[in-house]
Amino acid sequence: MPTLVQNSGTEQLQLWLEPFGQDYWLMPGETVCVTSYGTCNDQPFTTVHEAGCLTVWATSWFATVSDRDGNEFPPGRRDTA
Repeated sequence: MPTLVQNSGTEQLQLWLEPFGQDYWLMPGETVCVTSYGTCNDQPFTTVHEAGCLTVWATSWFATVSDRDGNEFPPGRRDTA
C-alpha cells in the first residue's frame, strides 16, 4: 500500500522510516512514495510530524521509499548545492 509524502516547505525535510531507522531527506517541492508490503494492522502507516522531520512507521514491518517514477530514493542527507 503506497502513500505519497511531499515536502511543501522551503527547507530540507527529514523523512525517518521506522522500524528500520533509515533517514531520507526531501528537498523543497520533492515528493516520494513510501510503500508498505506484507500484512499490516488497520493502517499501513503511522506518522508523527515534528519540526523539520516526518517519522513514518510501517506497521507491516517492511517498506520502501521511491521517487514518483518508481526508482529507489537515496537514503541519507543530500547536498543542497
